[in-house]
Amino acid sequence: MKAILLLSLLLALGLAAGCTTGPIGAAPHETRPHYVVGVDADFSPFTSLGDDGNFSGFDIDAARAVAEREGINVTFVAVPWDAAIDRLEDGQVDIVWSGTTVSPERSAKVNFSRPYYFVEQSIAVRAGSGFTVQDLLSGRLRIGAQAGSTEAEWVSTNLIAPGILPAGNLTLCPDVGTLTAALVNGSVDATLVQAPAQADAIEGRPLVIIGTTGTQDAYAVAVRKTDPALLATVDHGLARLMEDPAWQEMKARYGLV
Repeated sequence: MKAILLLSLLLALGLAAGCTTGPIGAAPHETRPHYVVGVDADFSPFTSLGDDGNFSGFDIDAARAVAEREGINVTFVAVPWDAAIDRLEDGQVDIVWSGTTVSPERSAKVNFSRPYYFVEQSIAVRAGSGFTVQDLLSGRLRIGAQAGSTEAEWVSTNLIAPGILPAGNLTLCPDVGTLTAALVNGSVDATLVQAPAQADAIEGRPLVIIGTTGTQDAYAVAVRKTDPALLATVDHGLARLMEDPAWQEMKARYGLV
């Protein structure tokens, strides 16, 4: 009888334990911080939005890799590029990560992570046009650039402000696709776009790259000045990722050197 009572007691304790606790060593449920990342929907190979509604590109992969390493969640939303910094400042997005170049004007408004890639501003023209880099630098061409880009800033600072190029000869387009179409149809004579994105945009079209402006820009991740902890998280994650062989594999996957 004592043996039966003891067995019944042990079974009852075991069943009770099974109802109130998880497996030995199981971690309690944790909620990961969530951040909204604003991106340019048409800036391949860094960020682009597919017909299926999904984002892809080098920066998308990098953001996801950093998020995984740092224990955070991220979602991506398309933002008009000339309003990207404003969307960050007013809280509509938490991060801007989309081939974002560091500039004094932007740095006055937001904080930037460590640079993770460097690019040049390339110049494309129609094949057979005979246009040269010197034609652009001398103000003889109608120039197209993306609204809100550092290329547009470069034209304003280096060509329009000194009186080399009439302000009316700079056309601003909302995205690289529209800008490239304007070059194809002759609305502009040359386009300024950061080199990797320009190369992707003109592939298979009757356009050629003739050179660069000689300016090198740094890509970095933008966050609000009021979010130092988030900046530290992004910087730490980027440092870990860039030291990982996966970083070079990601660059190779998108044709980046």
